Amino acid sequence: MAEAFGTVASALAVAELSIKVVRQCKRYYEGVKNADDNIERVIHEVQSMQTVLEALNDLLDSPQGAKLKTSPKLYDALMFGRIQLENLSKELEPSNTGRLMRRVHIRALKWPFKRDEVNERLLHLARCTQSLTSVLQIDETQAVLRIEENIVNSDQRAVLDKLPVASGAAFDSYAEEHNSKCLPQTREKTLSDIHGWVENPDAKTVFWLNGMAGTGKSTISRTLARSFGEDGRLGATFFFKRGEGDRGTASKLFTTIAAQLVQQDATLAWYVRDVIENNPAVLDGALRKQFQKLISEPLSKVSLSSQGDKILVIVIDALDECESETDIEDIIDILSHVNTMRGVRLRVFLTSRPELPTRLGFYRAQGEYDTLILHEIEEVIIEHDLSIFFRHELASIAERHNKQHPAHQFLMPWPGEPEIEILINMATPLFIFAATACRFIADRRTGPPDVKLKRILQHRTKSQESKLDATYLPVLEQLLFDLTRSEQDEVLELFKRVVGSIVLLEFPLSVQALAQLLDMPENEINNHLDYLHSVLNVPSSPKLPVRLLHLSFRDFLTDPLKCGKNPFWIDEKESHWQLATYCIRVMEEELHQDMCELRWPATSTASINPKTISNKLSPTVQYACHYWVSHVEQSWRPLVDDDQVHRFLQKHFLHWLEALSLIKMTSEFKPNLITLSTLCHRVASQQLTKFINDALTLPEDGITRTKVAPLQAYCSLLVFAPENNIIRDIFRDDMPKWVLLYPRIGTTSHSRPVVSTVFSPDGALVASCSHDHTARLWSVATGECLQTLRGHSKSVNKVVFSPDSSFVASCSPDRTVRLWSVNTGECLQILEGHSDAVVSTVFSSDSTLVMSSSTDCTIRLWLVATGECLQIFEGHYSTVESVAFSPNCLLAASGGVRDNTFDHTYQIAMGTHHVGGNTDGSVRIWSITKGGCLQVLLGHSGCVRSIIFSPDSALVASSSCDFTVRLWSVATGKCIRTLEGHSRAVTSVVFSPDGALIAAGSDEGTIRLWSVDTGNFLQSIYVGTVLDRLSFSQDCQHLVTNTGVVSLSRLVSPTVGSIARSLPGHDRDYHLGYMMTPLYFAPDNNTFFTRVAYGGRYLLLLPEEAQQSTFGVFGHTIVCGSRKGKVWIMRFSESLLEHW
Repeated sequence: MAEAFGTVASALAVAELSIKVVRQCKRYYEGVKNADDNIERVIHEVQSMQTVLEALNDLLDSPQGAKLKTSPKLYDALMFGRIQLENLSKELEPSNTGRLMRRVHIRALKWPFKRDEVNERLLHLARCTQSLTSVLQIDETQAVLRIEENIVNSDQRAVLDKLPVASGAAFDSYAEEHNSKCLPQTREKTLSDIHGWVENPDAKTVFWLNGMAGTGKSTISRTLARSFGEDGRLGATFFFKRGEGDRGTASKLFTTIAAQLVQQDATLAWYVRDVIENNPAVLDGALRKQFQKLISEPLSKVSLSSQGDKILVIVIDALDECESETDIEDIIDILSHVNTMRGVRLRVFLTSRPELPTRLGFYRAQGEYDTLILHEIEEVIIEHDLSIFFRHELASIAERHNKQHPAHQFLMPWPGEPEIEILINMATPLFIFAATACRFIADRRTGPPDVKLKRILQHRTKSQESKLDATYLPVLEQLLFDLTRSEQDEVLELFKRVVGSIVLLEFPLSVQALAQLLDMPENEINNHLDYLHSVLNVPSSPKLPVRLLHLSFRDFLTDPLKCGKNPFWIDEKESHWQLATYCIRVMEEELHQDMCELRWPATSTASINPKTISNKLSPTVQYACHYWVSHVEQSWRPLVDDDQVHRFLQKHFLHWLEALSLIKMTSEFKPNLITLSTLCHRVASQQLTKFINDALTLPEDGITRTKVAPLQAYCSLLVFAPENNIIRDIFRDDMPKWVLLYPRIGTTSHSRPVVSTVFSPDGALVASCSHDHTARLWSVATGECLQTLRGHSKSVNKVVFSPDSSFVASCSPDRTVRLWSVNTGECLQILEGHSDAVVSTVFSSDSTLVMSSSTDCTIRLWLVATGECLQIFEGHYSTVESVAFSPNCLLAASGGVRDNTFDHTYQIAMGTHHVGGNTDGSVRIWSITKGGCLQVLLGHSGCVRSIIFSPDSALVASSSCDFTVRLWSVATGKCIRTLEGHSRAVTSVVFSPDGALIAAGSDEGTIRLWSVDTGNFLQSIYVGTVLDRLSFSQDCQHLVTNTGVVSLSRLVSPTVGSIARSLPGHDRDYHLGYMMTPLYFAPDNNTFFTRVAYGGRYLLLLPEEAQQSTFGVFGHTIVCGSRKGKVWIMRFSESLLEHW
């Protein structure tokens, strides 16, 4: 321990000495006249040692450092370095004379070494550094390997988290764990042929094992998967199973296979990660694209570094159970045309029944696959395998019976040879018969094995229409044994209700969930299923799903040809309708608004604990919400007005949508509505049809908003629904009460995107401008358009109100500024004179003057009353983006030269003086009365984005693309302070009313606050959006921005409105009242909706078309414009929100 401590202490001491020596050298560098490069050489060598020492200290502090701490070689190397640095430091200490002369500022330091002496000391230092490096080399190499391994594992985990996987589809999953594999000495030739195909380098990529139902295809697949897994050649497996959710579709086939391949080979994660990051849509893309991008291309890239051909087998079982026939054909086409990969020999083993879609798929892939037809194998081989199976299973049953019942033992061998031969004849070629018969005989709950065997053998003499009768009837008939006719009818009715539901469910449910769905006691279901363990997988836990052991059981029960012949026959259409009604009943009982008690309506789905969702929405409720429409569709029952479906939608439509959002199934919403619309009766469903059609016209992004935040089903979806939409009308009472003024939907709007909006100083009006060449005036009280200001021949870039709210000024690339009467909408003046586009305009504080700036590099001063041009300010080199008056209206400031980085007009808050700058970073100050340029302020190294005068007009603050804010003296033009800290362009700057503080906002979404007197940094606030307008409240406690009000004291007050942007890590204590915050939700993190919040609590999502540059807040009213020309004005209830 003492030795370890000495090593650590020495390392720290040497590190401190190295810092001291570098500091001493720099002092000589500054103090020695005509210092030569010897000083730099010493600094460089010591800094090289510092780099090694930093790595050493990090390693000593790490879990891997324990071994190093006791290394004698390391200790010796550190002591050698310490001695060298101590000696060097002593030699670098200046003499007493030197110290004295430095105090009186005389440069009297003398470098103590000659060049050869420097070389000697550098040699000692280099040896020390080399010794440390040598000691660390082995550990460093190990650390690098560990880092690389951690990176690979990190990529692997990240990719596996992103790839959608079908639960239970892998051969070694829990769902497949207990399913049978081939017994030894069975299927020997078949398995040998398939292994030969894998080994043959000239074989086709795909091998199709074709077999009718029950011939043992899945058993062979599981056996092969286990075998290939043991010898390291298994790439992935996917076992289709109809009625098992994702296992019944191809939507997650290739993503599941890709995930398993990444799990097998972590280096694949690098390539798959790049694909997902560059194109997240591939996860939901077409099957061919998924295979190419997630499997084929990554395998090809990994194979380039491999030695020799690596065999990789993919096993896909029961392709015929994929629900989409088109997908089946596409999968076969994709897999049969896989390009040869250098370094990887891909083999795809695929099984299916010879159904039409599979046959068509392979017909089109003629010559591109190998095949084996399982049910055409010679009977003698099948009988041999069945014989081994029966003898093995029945011997085990007899042995177990004899141990449990010593007084009633079977004579061995049991059963006799004749019985086994009969069973073999009955089973050939169906292995499912053998497996079901043995499970039935072994299940003692329904009788002893010998009695069960006799029941099976009795079916040999009956007239059978199919082998499936002999497979399943012995199991089912025991349900009716020794019952009266009326009792049999009761059992059959219960069978059709319970088992009929189980076999037709879209996804398997547990007994517990079935009890809720069927409205039956659990014990009643369990009692009924006790007799059916040989055909159903009934787990001991009531929370685990009941599954079909084989799909042929469903085929047997629902075969239309068995109607009237099989007492257990299930009417598939009627049973689906019953399941639909069960689902609707469950939803009517369980669905209601805010099921997860989120309270705040814009709470995102991503922020909800999954346990909360599973606790509030049981598996039964989730199943009902997801699949009820599917059951309605498969019932083929016409829908009519006022039927069960119509009544459910009229009451629970929004509850259903909320639930789909919570269980992440919103994507199924519109497809389900389309399905319902196709089922409506042509004549008797006019009201229902109207309801569904209006639901389908709801904006697509409205449904997506509900996907992002479930409770937006009652807020955003309704608030922004067309006013004549029946959904909005029926659910009007569900609309938020805290919205006093809803946006006007479907009324007058711009015909092209809105560029900006602004409130009038008195808050009574909103002005908007658009690329449609117009500006519009809107009533804040009603949200109605009052005036349309027409006259510009090009887009309107900007509109501003005069301080007295009497006039509006608009500017345009058509080279004009127009002045309008607010009351009448009449164009009062057309200000012409600029030779190029006008980009900005502002009124003087007394509303008598207007100033405009242009891409013609000039600023013009106009008289409002007459339209006369009073002054032309010239001197800028390029576009003048903004102009402003000083508070006393004696000065003007200008700047804002456009470059390629910034391509929009920056809004100017009333009463402030925003300025840009040209590419040399200058700001210009002008005399309004005399017309001359008083100062050219130079110092910024980038474009000046904003400028403002202090309240006393003595100072100017400018913000720049060089990430800084500068304070200037108006009188002298000198830079007083440079305020740093922003990491991106600073877009706005403002003084407090008393001139004591200055605040600036940047492109990074941060506001920073400084003291004007000292330049001390005071506070940083993350708002999250570019701030075009920035001003202080009169009490200096808040900052007012175009995105709202931000607290400067962390004390949340509910009385002030704001709009801000919320991202991970955002401190909501800074935000007050109303905010509009972009909420990121897409996988690429580039897509967002804007959410309106109050006091940091999220309320409402705005449509995706909302333009951030058009947001505005005045009191409890917000405004925003859209890319589609709409202007939305909303007012909120302060009292309701305060007492929420």
